Amino acid sequence: MALQNTASPMHSAQVPAACQRFFGDDTVHVFDGGNATVWASFFSEINRPDTLLSTFKFGMLGAGVSQALAGQIAKPDSKVVCIIGDGAMGFHFQELETALRNELPVIYLVICDKQWGMVKLTQSIALGMLRPAIQTDQQGTINADFEEIQFDKVAEAMGCHGERVADPAELEAALQRCVDSGKPSVIHVDVDPNMHLFAPGLQEFKAMHQEPGA
Repeated sequence: MALQNTASPMHSAQVPAACQRFFGDDTVHVFDGGNATVWASFFSEINRPDTLLSTFKFGMLGAGVSQALAGQIAKPDSKVVCIIGDGAMGFHFQELETALRNELPVIYLVICDKQWGMVKLTQSIALGMLRPAIQTDQQGTINADFEEIQFDKVAEAMGCHGERVADPAELEAALQRCVDSGKPSVIHVDVDPNMHLFAPGLQEFKAMHQEPGA
């Protein structure tokens, strides 16, 4: 059902699906973020060892930005693609300069829902009767939404290649332009913020990150 949804802004599942079609098995994949990592994991097929980097069981947001650079250094003849949430990308965007300076043509697909998706869903459920006693926003959550960040424009301002895509039919062409540029690239991907919240297997993902004995 997710991949049959071709609306714009796109369903988050379309991002890893496009990468699956576009890239070969020797491509190094990096997944970073909360819901972004879950969507990427469920809709990607990794067929070779040493081609997947992430912080499974640790949950360190933003680590994928640099992991992608390390993957490109370790495998200079392979393509490296990082699917990352907008919140996670915001932590270490400066590493694009590192990529440019070291001529590392990593491609970042930033899944932009303009919210801390996993946090927002948790707050929506957990705050419950506490809402009247605490200061929440109009959606009944606390500081879970972002302002507009044009990640493609920031990348271009840093000397990298930038793309912005909302229609899933345009994703693979954007990936090709990134490859053709020969530069570190950022694709700002506008996704449906409501559908992005309900990533598959969230309970299992959250259980994996609990403290021992919790």
